[in-house]
Amino acid sequence: MENPRKEITGVVKGLCSAKSADQQRDTLQRYFVPDASFDHPMCAVLSYPNSRDTGVLPIYQWLRIMFMDTLIEVHDIGLDAETNVLFVNVTQTLRCNLSWIRRFWSPTVNLVVKLDLVKGKDDKYYIKRQVDLYPIQEVFSILVPYARQIIGLIKVFFGFMCLLYAVLFQSFGFWKPAKP
Repeated sequence: MENPRKEITGVVKGLCSAKSADQQRDTLQRYFVPDASFDHPMCAVLSYPNSRDTGVLPIYQWLRIMFMDTLIEVHDIGLDAETNVLFVNVTQTLRCNLSWIRRFWSPTVNLVVKLDLVKGKDDKYYIKRQVDLYPIQEVFSILVPYARQIIGLIKVFFGFMCLLYAVLFQSFGFWKPAKP
């Protein structure tokens, strides 16, 4: 990529919404280094020689096999030019190829993708490492319908308990800020 901020949306769509396996492979090979790594809450590929083609590509292929109609929307893109890290905020709707599943379950998940970039000899940027960052409720919503709501309620409950404990302990003088 010559301009990662401008080009990353096309890369994301080329990987997740490719019209053919060949287009998907070509996108991956054009933008990832051969020893790329991949980290997702449900799977990972370590960096090794040719890991892009023998590890990362099969994961993207499996995604397209299971979810041919994957819709992906890029919302925000942030680039830290000093560290060559690109952050991409996306929404992905996974519509399963099995029609009996698709009828009642097509989860839409929000995630941030962290991409570690390296500059090649040709002065273009390539993806060295991809890390998919999902809130925990998003991960489980992929697996179980209504998990997002249940986990969300549990998190709100624990947030409320933290508030109560903070007030309780601060009333006894523990970790209580001074008045401004």
